Amino acid sequence: MTGQPSRIWVLLGERRGDNNQLLGLAEALGVPFETRTITYGWWWWVMLNFFPRQPFLLTGKARRTLQPPWPDLVIGIGRRSVAVSRWIKQQSGGRTKIVRLGNPRVDSRVFDLVITTPQYPVPRKDNVLALPFAISRNSKPPKPTADEAHWLASLPRPHLLVCLGGPTRYWKLVEADVARASEAISRKAREAGGSVIIATSQRTPASTAKVIERSSAGSAVLADGRVRFPVLLADADEYYVTADSVSMISETLLTGRPVGLIPVELNAEGKLALGKVRPSGSKRDIRRFWCELEAKGLRGTVEKPVSGTIADPIEAAAEAVKRLLGDTVE
Repeated sequence: MTGQPSRIWVLLGERRGDNNQLLGLAEALGVPFETRTITYGWWWWVMLNFFPRQPFLLTGKARRTLQPPWPDLVIGIGRRSVAVSRWIKQQSGGRTKIVRLGNPRVDSRVFDLVITTPQYPVPRKDNVLALPFAISRNSKPPKPTADEAHWLASLPRPHLLVCLGGPTRYWKLVEADVARASEAISRKAREAGGSVIIATSQRTPASTAKVIERSSAGSAVLADGRVRFPVLLADADEYYVTADSVSMISETLLTGRPVGLIPVELNAEGKLALGKVRPSGSKRDIRRFWCELEAKGLRGTVEKPVSGTIADPIEAAAEAVKRLLGDTVE
């Protein structure tokens, strides 16, 4: 296959943030690729446990998209697509190489390359690339539409962008903390004559956005789909991000502009599973990512946001994939 272009499949799922990482990496390779949208039946967790190398956890529609010719490379993320990737490699006679993002939750030697970030307890082996920040597809933002540009221009600068995540398995947003952060951010905006813009995610409870709107005394405006997030990201002068989201923290820090974290707390399950004192060594724990930020002097707060120049992790990830494929990626 030497000298021939690689056939690359990207396994997309239901999570927008995960898909953006996959697509960002694929686009950074600079060669054509194909996507396969993977959907799962309600029985997926049973099938994954009993058939870790088979696609039985997929819906019939998703299985029908997986047909030869088999790819040279399959890129995926998340626990559920591990079985699909392994089955594809099996069908290709072992020729397909597997690149995994995040935490595959199985021995990394199953894959050709694992690309991970600090919050995941992935043992560091020769085929594991540990990046300090998450891959972002938004480092090269799209051009604003006329409506987006008009809406942003109508708001006085500086633009302070509040990026909201939401509850996760182990972490929660505390409304009192969100309200205090909102009051401080709104005060900064008023003193500077600027605006507070709220960007929500799929995980953001409606009540959290309302807390910010109330506590800002009406000075915060909800983007609410009027402007795409990558455009908001490129436009803002400062960022305030809930500390639960590695991807949004990474994306904002990559801009080189000031970033402050809005605190989150362990929920009851998190206190039991992770412990209250130090990061867990065996489970996904975002505190390991916070420690990485602290070591690099990038753990800003609402009161004192910080900025710094960091290398775009997508470049290191793309180079590692190119080395894996050799001259077939040219």
